[in-house]
Amino acid sequence: MLGFGKKKKKDKEEAKASEKDLPKEQEKEESKDEPDAQDTPEKKKKKRFSKKLMVIVLLVLIAVGASSFIVYTLYFTPKDPKAQKEKYEKIELGHINLPEEMLRFSFNHFPDLYIAMITFDEQMNLFNSEIARIEDIAQKYPDQKKIADKEKKAWEKAKNALQKAFLKIEKPVKETYVLFRVNKEQGLTQIEAKNKELTELAQGALAPAQELTQNLKSNNKVPKGLIKGNIYKLKKKFL
Repeated sequence: MLGFGKKKKKDKEEAKASEKDLPKEQEKEESKDEPDAQDTPEKKKKKRFSKKLMVIVLLVLIAVGASSFIVYTLYFTPKDPKAQKEKYEKIELGHINLPEEMLRFSFNHFPDLYIAMITFDEQMNLFNSEIARIEDIAQKYPDQKKIADKEKKAWEKAKNALQKAFLKIEKPVKETYVLFRVNKEQGLTQIEAKNKELTELAQGALAPAQELTQNLKSNNKVPKGLIKGNIYKLKKKFL
């Protein structure tokens, strides 16, 4: 009986102790459920904003780097001479008495003269068109043929002068081409010596012809193709 009383008393003491510890455990669990005072909505918003800002800065840096690389590649990297030569495109120049290989040679070694050749061919076409127009008027009004003939002679004189000038220019181009094929070193020396001289002769012959034909209606469409288009633009700018 005494043992049973002691056991009962002991159970009551353990129950009281558990009741005392229960609030502490509840406090711990409640504290776990409560949000951290430091992790406030404002702080979360700042974290999200900082991440977005980092992504934006990174994208801007990538874009700047890519654009810098493209600009450097297009404008500052050294050009491959072989690649430039491959860009030549055949253009029909009916008034130039040079074979295709010599025109290509002029494109590669006398670029300004080559542009002048294209301009010369266009000027000759304009002269022929204007002379044909005057002849048509003369046929319609035969009693006023003297007026038409006088105007026609002026255009033919200008045309012949331009044609003779370019015939003189073609000769040294042929000679330089053959020399270049026979002896490349001597050919390059002659190219350097003749380049400026031939270009100035061509431009000097073109000046009066262009002044005469500037009021004529011509086909001012930009030719198709990268090379033809660039040549046309250079011609319009410098000639």
